[in-house]
Amino acid sequence: MSQVDEYSTDWSNIDLTNAHQRNLPILDGYTFEQLLLEIETGMPEITKGAIVKHFLLELRVKTETATEVFLNNLNNITKEAKKERKKP
Repeated sequence: MSQVDEYSTDWSNIDLTNAHQRNLPILDGYTFEQLLLEIETGMPEITKGAIVKHFLLELRVKTETATEVFLNNLNNITKEAKKERKKP
């Protein structure tokens, strides 16, 4: 994201001193309801193998995205952790 206003988040530069941004999820949740909806609307043949393949693909995409957000913010995380450790 290149431009950020007060209602959006720059995921490449999370402000860890901001309570709202500090509580944003690194890894998105994934519910059974969401999985079932994806199966219902996007899977031509519903088999155990197809469901496992779909789930593992979704999991990989979510962890890759979370890893990217984490690495983009590693400097911020390190700085904030060191600052908090110094607190009495």
